[in-house]
Amino acid sequence: MTTPQPKLTLYTYFRSSAATRVRTVLALHGVPHEQVFIHLLKGEQRTPAYLQHNPSAAVPALHVTDGSGGWDLTQSAAIMEYVDEVFGAASPRGSLMPKDARGRALVRSIVDILVCDMQPLANLKVLTRVKALAGDEAAMPWAKEWCEAGMKALEAILSKTAGTYAYGDSLTLADVALAPQMNSCIRFGVRLEDYPVAHGVFTRVSALPEFVSADWRHQPDTPDEFKA
Repeated sequence: MTTPQPKLTLYTYFRSSAATRVRTVLALHGVPHEQVFIHLLKGEQRTPAYLQHNPSAAVPALHVTDGSGGWDLTQSAAIMEYVDEVFGAASPRGSLMPKDARGRALVRSIVDILVCDMQPLANLKVLTRVKALAGDEAAMPWAKEWCEAGMKALEAILSKTAGTYAYGDSLTLADVALAPQMNSCIRFGVRLEDYPVAHGVFTRVSALPEFVSADWRHQPDTPDEFKA
């Protein structure tokens, strides 16, 4: 007897790099899902109804309905791995994690630089607090400084691991995490050309249709003035 696939509902916001990661994995594996749009600038992430799904008041959140009932998963890295584990084997692309322990560890290391060292220091919560403490003009220099610090570390790692993509010549979750963070770096004035390995990987993955469809410029909740 075939086990039915879980039913997924993604809580997302067009500009969120964390939500973009999850949208990309879902696109790469062709996973049917519903989307609920949470407008961060309007504070919808702090409503009691949404906090039931993600007590951290952030996106993304993934609501899963399966044989155990309905449950919620938060944190983009955990969601990416869950989707890959559940749907990757049947996907034409296959799993987005290497088969060997060394490879998986290195991919997770790259992902963590992007989602732990870089993105949180320039997200909406932090930049709002920086503005409150030091004035609006302080936010962009702050974000750029930490993005550049992360890019230096990322470039050093990728110089040892990258081939066509971030880890060798096959797509992995490292590429999924990399693309939206590069867009954030551009937004904060970082010159990606100063980091040629990362820039090369970004250029290649950004041309893939699944990455395009998940990009912040192509979402149903993207305002018309930002749509590509």
